[in-house]
Amino acid sequence: MKDKKLRITANVIFAVVIVVCSTACEPDGSSGRVSWGRNDGTLAAYVPSEAHIVGLTEIEAVSSGPWQGKLTVYVDLLDTFGCRVKSPGLFRFELYEFVPRSSQPRGKRIFFPRDIDLTDAAENNKRWRDFLRAYEFKMPLDFEPQPDQSFVLEVTFTTPYGSRLRDTFQLRYQNR
Repeated sequence: MKDKKLRITANVIFAVVIVVCSTACEPDGSSGRVSWGRNDGTLAAYVPSEAHIVGLTEIEAVSSGPWQGKLTVYVDLLDTFGCRVKSPGLFRFELYEFVPRSSQPRGKRIFFPRDIDLTDAAENNKRWRDFLRAYEFKMPLDFEPQPDQSFVLEVTFTTPYGSRLRDTFQLRYQNR
């Protein structure tokens, strides 16, 4: 009986050793690496999927003499998880007159600057405000808005993959 128990114990130990040795954790060369060759959509989750104009956006006067003003715009980009991300791409801003009580509030386009290219890392870093997790753009205005005049601002962000993200924002010039 004792011999039989010893034989069973030896067989169990041998089986456990075989299982442990055959499933040992050996580096296979892929641990901790991202496969850039696969296109299964795993990295697409971290690419911007939404653009939002932040409420800090404003039109302000910058001189007390002849009117000179600037448009300060804050834009954050969100990935598919809703997290603010930094990304290379192209920004375009358009400012329209606001048309009240209309299904299409964008009136005449009054401000159409050049595209702002942030595909260069140095230029991208200049515009990024890490404490806000948003981009900041300051653009001069070549017209004088009336006090309490409303506008519609539209931003278009073109991602590195060519998709376009848009947002509109209504803002009002408040003479301070």
